[in-house]
Amino acid sequence: MSSQSGFPGVEPTVLIGTIVNPAGLTLAKVVPQTRVPVFASSGLGASPTWHAFTIDQGGIAFTDAIGVVGDQRIRVDLDAMATLDPTLVWAPGEFFDQTGQPVPQCARGTLRRVVDRLAEAGLRALVGHELEFVLVGPDGGRLPSDLWAPYGAAGAFEHEEFVREVLADCRTAGVSVEQLHPEYGRNQFEMSLEPRDPIAAADQLVVARIIIGRVARRHGIRVSFSPKPFADGVGCGAHQHLSLFRDDEPLFSGGAGTAGMTVDGEHAVAGIVEDMVDLQGVLCGSVVSGLRMLPGQWAGAFACWGVENREAAVRLIAAGPASPRGANVEVKAIDPSANVYFATAAILGSAVAGIDRAASLPPEVTVDPANLSPEQRADARIRPLSHDQRAIVEAMDASARLRETLGDPAVDALVAVRRYEITTFPDHTPTTIADRFRLAWSV
Repeated sequence: MSSQSGFPGVEPTVLIGTIVNPAGLTLAKVVPQTRVPVFASSGLGASPTWHAFTIDQGGIAFTDAIGVVGDQRIRVDLDAMATLDPTLVWAPGEFFDQTGQPVPQCARGTLRRVVDRLAEAGLRALVGHELEFVLVGPDGGRLPSDLWAPYGAAGAFEHEEFVREVLADCRTAGVSVEQLHPEYGRNQFEMSLEPRDPIAAADQLVVARIIIGRVARRHGIRVSFSPKPFADGVGCGAHQHLSLFRDDEPLFSGGAGTAGMTVDGEHAVAGIVEDMVDLQGVLCGSVVSGLRMLPGQWAGAFACWGVENREAAVRLIAAGPASPRGANVEVKAIDPSANVYFATAAILGSAVAGIDRAASLPPEVTVDPANLSPEQRADARIRPLSHDQRAIVEAMDASARLRETLGDPAVDALVAVRRYEITTFPDHTPTTIADRFRLAWSV
């Protein structure tokens, strides 16, 4: 992304620095140009409760480690700065304590540690993000959709100026958009972003969401990044595409293994599939996520893998003329309520752990897993993912893999905010929970 103003002769006067907390909320501090050096060096103060703010606009999921005592510092990374408009720039932030040490609950810092561990193992990753969202009225209500058809050109032209401005603002910010198109749901769009190294890819997704939200405001509408904006409508995913390399050689193609994978590539896919039940709480752990995690939603509701299988939690896109970037693995279970940094870290951690332990690749699933009998799924080592958020959070809490990858403080914070959602809203219906949190993750 651009590290200076994209407008010649214009100096930005305001910088907005953001972090994404365990509940998937984007939080911010804004400074004038004169304070940017301080924001980037010693940082700006923030309570530890930033890691415990919840999606119900004011709740705090206190823990033994996160309370009213203490202070931390947010430092922005100016190397990742992006231009939003002639006088406004954005930069991602990370948490440090008052002695300058990284805060273990910090999502971006956690991903940095995981990427460093990959490098120590001789591995490099590229990550590409997809983001689905729904345009809604300023109050979160439905917009007219009489002309809408799934993937229809009418939807693109109905919101033509919105689409044009999003693409133009992304170009200004250095966000590389590979495609933006109408999706299946009414007033739903999907944006695909260019693969980058894991931290840069996560940063790019954060600023893309900010851009989409700002353009929508200019048009008098809003954007829902909820996993299920309307209970009777389609869900929104935030799929991640992962490529792994050792000594610049791809692991998911060029090998003699299944679907052209190398031995390490098979182990990496096996590691992700085996850990998928544990990963759910990080990838799709919000109280709304269970409304999407169902068969038939293309949400990857089964822990299995398959080449181009959109109902598998892990979809392999094989190398070939139609895949100029080469083979990659798409993790479909992720939704927009997830913290993108934690989600990427968790997936990478499971892939590397699969390589380390030479995990056995389950059989490829070549059909819709929902059409198999329970016995057939058991024979193929296919497990259904849960839509019971209480069970998902308990599995996350008990996961040795996640605690090894993310660290106890980060997992405890993730568990705390999601458990708060479950206990605070125990008797919700699909309609009431979708309505209440439609704009919870909007920017």
